[in-house]
Amino acid sequence: MADPDRNSLDRRAQRPEERRRRTRRRRAVLGTVAVVLVAGAAWRLKSAHDAQPRLAVVSSRSALVGTWRAEDGPGQVEFTSDGRFSAVSLTVDVSWNGELTGAGSWSLDHRGGSLSLRPDHPPTGMSSDAGFAVVRADGQVRLCVTSASPGVLCDALLRRVAP
Repeated sequence: MADPDRNSLDRRAQRPEERRRRTRRRRAVLGTVAVVLVAGAAWRLKSAHDAQPRLAVVSSRSALVGTWRAEDGPGQVEFTSDGRFSAVSLTVDVSWNGELTGAGSWSLDHRGGSLSLRPDHPPTGMSSDAGFAVVRADGQVRLCVTSASPGVLCDALLRRVAP
């Protein structure tokens, strides 16, 4: 027959060990949760950082050849390898209405960070520095219609749609 006092002593002796095991499990779970939360926060910060347009450069004109379309609007421009462009309703600060439709030549600056447009038939009052900055947003090269507003890099972004 089992001694009731002995069983209660055995149970009390097991309690500290059981508490230690539970404490270790809780710490392991809390540590895992903390690691997941920190990793999620870091990923979110990196994603937010990458989504914002940042000035960039391209290695050659061929990186810009193709059709580019405004992300928020109807504008579109096509750059050809022979240095020509054709634009339709392109929002660029080139004239009184801020829109360019037509053709002309384009060139990439020596650093590969901006390109300028020279329309064949310049609109009245055309700005001499009409063009785009090369930026990187969401991990991809974009063209940026630079803003005159303080603290704002781009008034509009163009995304490449066809090579």
